[in-house]
Amino acid sequence: MTGIEHDRGGAMDRLRRRLLEGAVAGGVSLALGPSPAAARMEKAGRQASGVHRMQVGSFELTSLSDGYTLMDHRILAGDQELINILTRAAHLPDGPIKLSVNAFLVNTGDALILIDSGAGNLMLPSMGRLPESLAAAGVDPALVDQVLITHMHGDHVGGTVTPDRKMLFPNAVVRMGRADYTFWTSEAEMDRAQERKVRFVASRLAASVYGERMQPFDPGAQIVPGIRALDTAGHTPGHSSYLIESGDRRVLATGDLLHAAPVQFSRPEITVDYDSDHAIARRMRRRILDQAIAEDWLLAIPHAPFPGLGYVRRDGASYLFDPLPWQMF
Repeated sequence: MTGIEHDRGGAMDRLRRRLLEGAVAGGVSLALGPSPAAARMEKAGRQASGVHRMQVGSFELTSLSDGYTLMDHRILAGDQELINILTRAAHLPDGPIKLSVNAFLVNTGDALILIDSGAGNLMLPSMGRLPESLAAAGVDPALVDQVLITHMHGDHVGGTVTPDRKMLFPNAVVRMGRADYTFWTSEAEMDRAQERKVRFVASRLAASVYGERMQPFDPGAQIVPGIRALDTAGHTPGHSSYLIESGDRRVLATGDLLHAAPVQFSRPEITVDYDSDHAIARRMRRRILDQAIAEDWLLAIPHAPFPGLGYVRRDGASYLFDPLPWQMF
């Protein structure tokens, strides 16, 4: 053995002794492999917060998960045997279907615009995670300039209000189509709803909390440069979708033009029980999907699987939805 090899071997022996002494002093087991206790981990029991970002021209679009809602497929209005075939083909259960609840945040560089707000604590415990997703995205709700509501159902407007009945977005104005605002804040319409009065709770609560900061608009309004409202009534009287345009990119935040994607893309004539006007909702869905194909719009869909983004294309008299691959940037 050379002197160099002898010194190297001695150094290795000294290092082994120090590691052994440190391990014993720290109470570390030197048994081979992990101990049973080290190998175990408690199950999380829930999904992590959902955040997905992508570039749209010079804008940044962030999908934010509010969790999921449950929809009984029997509220789909159409041939139930066909609906059952379509849901089973999509590996959906015969019972309630889990539908994502997504909101979309647009950073134009000059304004921070949130489209829809989830349900807050007004509906199922599987919802109301928007504040958690905003925090995961590093977004302070106080920085949001406008909250655009596609329609005033609870899973879209309820999240504007905190569990202690305060503004989640204290510096924002909350905007929606005038016809929706008029309908969902009307005492007379709520009385006419009879057993469905509960559906008015979220809209009336948001209106009372935000007061003058709730500002309805007329159809076709330009919200900020690069975002304008489209009148897509049918699901509700003043339902609006929002077209986001920057550079050569266009994204349509659809709102509830459809709910159960595997069913309603394939059979767009199928409506849902709580469409306010089934005939108009049916025609509107086809018109917007055809326009999205013709003009190459990316769709941002609140109830499509998170992050809710994809393109639509024709398949005979039906449509196919191509989810956008996860964006990394």
